[in-house]
Formats: sequence, C-alpha cells, structure tokens
Amino acid sequence: MIEKIKPLLVIQNLDIEILKIQNNFRELPNKIFSLNNRINSEETKIKNLSQKISELESISTNLQDDIADIEDKVRANAEKVMRVKTKEELEALEKETGDLKRRKIEIEDNQIKAMEEIESCKKDSEVRNANFQEEILPMKDEISELEKELNDSKEEVGLLDDERAKLIKEVDKDFLKIYERLSSNNNPPIIAETRGEVCGHCNMKIPPQVYIKVLQSKEIVLTPCCKKILIPKIT
Repeated sequence: MIEKIKPLLVIQNLDIEILKIQNNFRELPNKIFSLNNRINSEETKIKNLSQKISELESISTNLQDDIADIEDKVRANAEKVMRVKTKEELEALEKETGDLKRRKIEIEDNQIKAMEEIESCKKDSEVRNANFQEEILPMKDEISELEKELNDSKEEVGLLDDERAKLIKEVDKDFLKIYERLSSNNNPPIIAETRGEVCGHCNMKIPPQVYIKVLQSKEIVLTPCCKKILIPKIT
C-alpha cells in the first residue's frame, strides 16, 4: 500500500506549494483594485476642479461683458441728457442711469466673488496636482509590479497544475478518489506520517488499535482526530 501512497505524496507536495502561492498572492487583486480606485478618485477630483475653474472663468467673462454693456448704456444716457426737453424725460433718464449703476455694482460684486473662487480653486488644483505627482502617480508603477507578481504567480500555479495532471495519470484511481474527497474538505497535507504513536499533523496520540493498522499498511487509515490519511514514517 505504501508504494501506492508514495505518488500521492508527490502530488500532495505540489498541492501544498500551490496553496502556498495562492495564499501569498490572495490579497493582490484587492490591493490592485484599491489602488486603482484611489487613482481614479484623485483623477476625478482634479478633472472636476479643472471643469469648475473653466465654468467660473466663463461666468466671470459673462459678468465682465454685462459690466461693459452697462457702461455703454450709461455713456449713452449721458449723451441723451444734452438732448432732453422736459423735466420728466430728465428724471426718467436719471432713474434709468441710477438703476444701471446699481446693477453694475451688483455684477461687480458677483465678479469679485467669482474671481476669488477661481483663485481658491487654482490653488487647490496646484496642491492636488503636486500631490498626484508625488503620491498618486507612483501607485501606477506599484500596480504594474503587483500585476506582474500576480501574473507570475498564476503562471507558476499553472505549471504546477500541469505537472500535477501528469502525475495523476500514474496514481492508483481508488486511492486518488479518497485523496481528492478528503482534499475537498481539508487543506493539505492530506497524508500524515506517524511519529511513534502520534499523528505527525496534529500531534494527537493515536489509539493503539489504529496504530497497529497503520503499521500493517494493508488499508487506508484515517486519524480519529484530524481525518488525515495516516502512514508509517517513510525513511
């Protein structure tokens, strides 16, 4: 029986190596996803800030056009004053001019607020861009390295899987079924050597009658404690 078990020990070593690789790189996809989210978030903030600056500059330009239009109307009213013929016409013209000047003051106040906000957004943009270059941009290189590690690990697991598939063809089918069934519920190792009357996996004492069956090597024996396949220590 031991001779039939030995090929499974080789497969078990491959399974342990595969599991080790998978465990070592298990967090990489989440880390890559998190870094990409951070980069995308910062890029969106910078883009939105740039768009806001453009919108504010457009508003400021429109306000300046409104101011220029009012100034033209005020100048035109000043010229009309010389041509008015009645007191009523003069009062109406003066009222219109006063309203225009008050409206101009309101627009100028709004323009000042817009320009102050533009200045604030530009400073914020400079800080964000500097931070992006210093802290965020290097994350793209980090992602590339992590993706390479992940791809390398997948290739390594693929090679081990190929080797495992070749070995399976040479294994006793009945023993393989038992091994695969136990593997579906347990992580490797599935096969454990004894150390005297102690399980080499969980270090629990093996009942004498079970230990005798292990030494006889006539059948597959499972440990009562951890449900591993027990075999005598192979020298």
